[in-house]
Amino acid sequence: MKPRLFHLLPLTLLTTALPAFAKPATTPGNPVQRELIYCADQMSHEEREAHRARMQAARTPEAKDALRTAHRREMQERARAAGREVQCEPRGQPGRGQGYRGGQAN
Repeated sequence: MKPRLFHLLPLTLLTTALPAFAKPATTPGNPVQRELIYCADQMSHEEREAHRARMQAARTPEAKDALRTAHRREMQERARAAGREVQCEPRGQPGRGQGYRGGQAN
């Protein structure tokens, strides 16, 4: 019985340690950068995912700019049709701001 145990031990260790060597899709130091979507708070989850898919499918910067412009126009028309004022300007990238003390020097 002991010889069989010694044959299974390396196999067990290998299978339990294997996931530790797998490369994760994103690492903490290199997160996936996502572009802020204009008026994302006024879109459904499905609309946001469809917009992201269209942006990923666009291969040139010009095609992406055209998609952004069309999306902005569509969202502004949607706000006007609902009788709302358009207030969808993105506030900037997360983590890019005045900092802890609002930019004041000590």
